Parts: sequence; structure tokens; C-alpha cells
Amino acid sequence: MALRVKVSVREFAAAESDGAVYGQLRKGVYVYAELGQEKDYIEKSGDNPQTRYRLFTNCDAFFAETKTQIADGDYATSISGITIVIYN
Repeated sequence: MALRVKVSVREFAAAESDGAVYGQLRKGVYVYAELGQEKDYIEKSGDNPQTRYRLFTNCDAFFAETKTQIADGDYATSISGITIVIYN
């Protein structure tokens, strides 16, 4: 199972293997993700055809309640070695 993180158009376009992105998991949960290697994303039946997706493996994700906490590196928790799908 992959963690799906909504990112801005700019973050989506700039994302690359071994890079990083900022985004939102859901309302009130912000994410800073250190990306691993990009792999081909295979569409799922429930995917929105108007949405773009990219998949990265072996990522580290850091979570906080606010954008300010993310920017300050004040993370509530983190997960390592996960798969992340970014979308916008």
C-alpha cells in the first residue's frame, strides 16, 4: 500500500528521484517527503482521470499538524522505507 500525498503543481513538476516534496496527506496533516526512486505509476480503477500521479519507492515521510511545523522541521512522527504516490 502506498501513501498518497497531495502536492502543488510546482512540487509535482519538480519532484525527482532522491528529491523531496512538501504536501498534505489530509486536512490537518502535512508531509515532508524525501523521495526514493521513481517508478512507473499504474492506474487504479478509482483514480480520477483528471488527476496526475507519480510513484516513488523507498521514501521517508515526516508528518506535522501545520505547514509552519513542517517548515521548521518540528515533526510529530515519521515513517521510513515507504512507497509514496504524489498527485495534483
